[in-house]
Amino acid sequence: MRRDGRAVIIEAALASVEERGWEATSMQAVRERAGVSNGALFHHFPTRADLASAVVVAGLADHRAVLLQALHAAEAAEDAVRRVVVRHLRWIEDNPQLARLFLFSPPELLQSMLDEAALDAKRGFAAEIDTWLRDHGWPGTPELAAVVALWTGPAHEYARGWLASPRSSLSPVADLLAAGAWRAVQPVLGPPAARSTGSLP
Repeated sequence: MRRDGRAVIIEAALASVEERGWEATSMQAVRERAGVSNGALFHHFPTRADLASAVVVAGLADHRAVLLQALHAAEAAEDAVRRVVVRHLRWIEDNPQLARLFLFSPPELLQSMLDEAALDAKRGFAAEIDTWLRDHGWPGTPELAAVVALWTGPAHEYARGWLASPRSSLSPVADLLAAGAWRAVQPVLGPPAARSTGSLP
């Protein structure tokens, strides 16, 4: 079956970004890697900025899918909270160039690169996290952004330092950060009796 040309180009761009970073990724390099003509490349992506937006959207979608898979793979709340942190750090280690793009770019710049479909996906992701938290005893306060900061904030900060000066694997600290995330999130979920032990349908 013939693959969609746009998807092939985005896949080639993502691979190029992981090899050399966005700044060193040229349209020509992506075209050659994708095995498409100049006409096909510029038909789908008239400018480098258009391609950059597609790379950001695809990378964010992959990251969200990985986190949701980790979230719903667990039955108990503690296991789910820990799994999300561990999988988040593994994704960063597996995709360091994309992670740099996401963690070091101004949020307003990344926001401006999302089309309406991507913005809808972002809102859907937030809604799914909101629902999972409510199903596990969160009363709606503190606000969702604060709960997410408690959950993934320390891992974000550690990852920023690691990305600035990569050293050994993130794996040795993943469990420690995951345990800290549970200690931070557990109090906002309410008493154990109020929590659901099942995952979302």
